[in-house]
Amino acid sequence: MRFIILLLFCFNSQANIAQPIDTSKWLRAFPITDYIVDVNDSVKVVQLQMPEDILIKEKTLGLLYGVYHNTKEETVEKGYGRCQLIKSNFYYFSIGQNKSGLAIKSGDLLYIQLPKTKIYYGYIPKLASHYIELTDVYDSSYYTPNHIFYSWSEKRDTELINAMLQDIQFTGNYFKQNNPAMDVEVKSGNYKEKSTLSLMINCTQKILRDFFDYVNARPRNYAGRKWKISEIFATWVSEGAPTVVTK
Repeated sequence: MRFIILLLFCFNSQANIAQPIDTSKWLRAFPITDYIVDVNDSVKVVQLQMPEDILIKEKTLGLLYGVYHNTKEETVEKGYGRCQLIKSNFYYFSIGQNKSGLAIKSGDLLYIQLPKTKIYYGYIPKLASHYIELTDVYDSSYYTPNHIFYSWSEKRDTELINAMLQDIQFTGNYFKQNNPAMDVEVKSGNYKEKSTLSLMINCTQKILRDFFDYVNARPRNYAGRKWKISEIFATWVSEGAPTVVTK
């Protein structure tokens, strides 16, 4: 039986993967499990374990990316393929065309298109679509990526941004008073020569939204991970607070 299944994956992995963008769907990322099986030298089977109420159709296209752990070179595309087998809430994708030179690993992100839900698609759902989870300075999560897509409002989006803003201000104040040696001068960008901790203490909604715009436009170094908002915000500021240029 296992041999037959592997033959099925091998055959189907050769199919044309062209798929137009469906504007009725959102692109969402999910981490693969540690079930990674060789079909042949160039194709592997990977597995998603999904919540019971998220359904993926056979032949759905998936695009696989690595997740940042130590260097940005880990975040490259690792191939693509289609869902070939469904067993309960487990979905099996044949992934080929991995030209990255890096092995596929548990926790890598598989991006698929899923139908839109009736939520407010604000800053936080856009982060969650990359499976980014943010926490406060005490490691308490602000949200769970999958849960957001059941119910989310503009009011909740604003409330959470305000809560994160307060956490950044609190963390900046704490280190300013207790460990000022951690302060770093910004070397470039709009805040050049300003203090990183002072920018955290005086952070505004606009600055924080600029940061979220940047993360959503350049998600690769953040996707698939849990992060303290104060830490990644401080890193972004100290590196010049790059922003998204819009026309």
